[in-house]
Amino acid sequence: MRLLVVGGGITGLAAAWEAVRGADGRNPAEVLLVEASDRLGGKLHTEVADDLLIEHGPDSFVSYRPAALQLAEEVGLADDVIGTSGSRIVFLRSRGRLRPLPSGMGMVLPTRLGPFVTTGILSPLDKLRAGLDLVLPRQLRDGEDVAIGSFLRARLGSGIVRRFADPMMGGIYGASVDELSLDAVLPSLRTDERTHRSLMLAALAQGRKSRAAGRGPGSPFRTLRGGLGSLVDAVAGRLAEAGAELRLRTSVTDLRPQPDGSTQAVLGDGTVESVDAVVLAGGVASSAALLAGPAPRAAEALAGVPLATSTVVTLAYPSAAFATPVDSHGWLEADPAPISGVTVSSAKWAGRAPDDVVLIRAFVPERLGAIAHAPDDELRERVIAHVGAVLDAREAPLTSRVARWSAVMPKYTVGHVARVAAAEAGLAHLPAWRIAGSALRGVGVPDCVTDGRRQAGLALDAHATGQVRVTS
Repeated sequence: MRLLVVGGGITGLAAAWEAVRGADGRNPAEVLLVEASDRLGGKLHTEVADDLLIEHGPDSFVSYRPAALQLAEEVGLADDVIGTSGSRIVFLRSRGRLRPLPSGMGMVLPTRLGPFVTTGILSPLDKLRAGLDLVLPRQLRDGEDVAIGSFLRARLGSGIVRRFADPMMGGIYGASVDELSLDAVLPSLRTDERTHRSLMLAALAQGRKSRAAGRGPGSPFRTLRGGLGSLVDAVAGRLAEAGAELRLRTSVTDLRPQPDGSTQAVLGDGTVESVDAVVLAGGVASSAALLAGPAPRAAEALAGVPLATSTVVTLAYPSAAFATPVDSHGWLEADPAPISGVTVSSAKWAGRAPDDVVLIRAFVPERLGAIAHAPDDELRERVIAHVGAVLDAREAPLTSRVARWSAVMPKYTVGHVARVAAAEAGLAHLPAWRIAGSALRGVGVPDCVTDGRRQAGLALDAHATGQVRVTS
């Protein structure tokens, strides 16, 4: 069988890898992977310059979702996996100060009561209002998706939303919690309310269970010694060894399903390739455009996934610029600011910068407003001024980089689960075509790896078992 993978990000690479391996009883497939840009990796983009290892996109993945770790091991990078350095100190800038996140604080709820009660991040009134959750009745109705923000505000008050949920969730999904879907992003909260009634009681119970099992507060984040770009390079190298064809600067302009279940793919140069199965991993816009003719309902559902813009500003300072060593892993912003948060890469990961350099990544999501669309020079100036003021920098940065990700960050807004279901239903007549990627089933690196591999397997299995319906 021959598989076409459209898109050379980590999802597409994982799909191609699944196909050439011939796992789960399948024979290895021939793979043609096409990528419209001049490099592989998508949002995984590592630059090495002046002894600095700069991540322009994601810099890590979580170990409790093992797909990324497994992929790294399969392509020979097991010994390059590293954890965070130093003590895991993360702050939240709230009420005018950098304050440490309370021990045991989850994404939005505390798993330990004492640190939550004593934290200075919330005002006394905020804490009292959050305590009402202990006596409130259940709020959710079955079958009704709601925004995370409105649900948490009703149960815990606006303080929790403003000071914890929005900085933490917004930093991951690039959207306000007042947009994000409960069922797509935090379905566990629905389960928690159903089983415990109180979200606080549910979180505290989970904390006790974790501590009893010996699971400590260590960081779940992992990365690779050479940056996440090394994973892209390793997978691409192994694909080439296996005979996969990887074409850069190549687009697909049309997909034409054939009566025998095969597909004709028309490329940007006018050539036509015949394939047996297709994985669309090029993002919402690309996939929707290719499906508009053969699967219009799937295309419409995909086009309904809103996309945001996000920017990463990297700054490298001399260590001497700071009176106090910058040894925390960074902070999130709960106060008004031109950034949503900071990662201190040189403190968080080994080998990111020389000992006399502090390497910082600052994040500017579109939800912050006009600043996200400011010209590079203005954006750089605003970020440098803010970071310098928070850290009391006495010198300008040695180096800076601005990496913009324009309209490529999917937002899991209310109704997202229904949109994904509609997209899948809209492709039911083309079972050997699958859609994969961060726009559908998870935005993290492990989510994308898992989805790419799964969709490749489903596409190949559909063709192998003769599911070749092509009527719309």
